[in-house]
Amino acid sequence: MPIYEYQCEECGLKAEKLWKRVSLAKATIPCESCGTNMRKLISAANFAFKHSATQTRGALPPSTGTSDDWSFDKAIGRDAEEKWKTVEQREAVKDKTVRQEREAGRGVTRDHLVPKVDGSGEYRVITETERVKANQNREAAFKIAQGSKKLSTPKDDAPNPKK
Repeated sequence: MPIYEYQCEECGLKAEKLWKRVSLAKATIPCESCGTNMRKLISAANFAFKHSATQTRGALPPSTGTSDDWSFDKAIGRDAEEKWKTVEQREAVKDKTVRQEREAGRGVTRDHLVPKVDGSGEYRVITETERVKANQNREAAFKIAQGSKKLSTPKDDAPNPKK
């Protein structure tokens, strides 16, 4: 039975929800505190490599995805942990920015945020001009993709060289 973490977009409350099946898990649920939507968080996996006592440079590791080099596995785990911490810090900064914007009376979501160019790790709200330009770029890319699909699909009335 999977347990998912949720965080309120308005008040910041975090909660865990146990679902009977993965297919029943919802992307958002109502907040117990303020009633607004809580979104599902990305959680770091709770996983540990289990090496058998006989696997100290044996011929083949078990088919668990682990190697027989414990130091290597620990290094991978530490690297993954650091990367997840970075993701969580970035998400917290985004949530703080959204809360501040909403307190100022603006209807901002995470979709309206872009990183500041000063390298501070903070976010700002996208301007209307930037939003329009991004949408134009998205539409142009979509048209290009559609055009390349038309070029790559064979036509029924095209001459067949094998006939």
